[in-house]
Amino acid sequence: MAKSAKPNEAAMIAKSLTVREKVALFCAASDIDHAAVGILASVMQSLEIRGLISREHASRYALTDDGRAVLRALLPDL
Repeated sequence: MAKSAKPNEAAMIAKSLTVREKVALFCAASDIDHAAVGILASVMQSLEIRGLISREHASRYALTDDGRAVLRALLPDL
């Protein structure tokens, strides 16, 4: 299992994400169907390869620890 991203690493990853990847990360965090908002499966697969999300069921995704750290970096005021 990958080591959890440090805050600086998470911020760097957050800055490197595309808008679609950011929306996909929010979808995984809030259990929203990514296809319903126009996010392609290839974007979800990209985030899964990067270790930010993991697949729980056939089409349901959840944030990994690194994914949570990146999401926190995207939302610093929360």
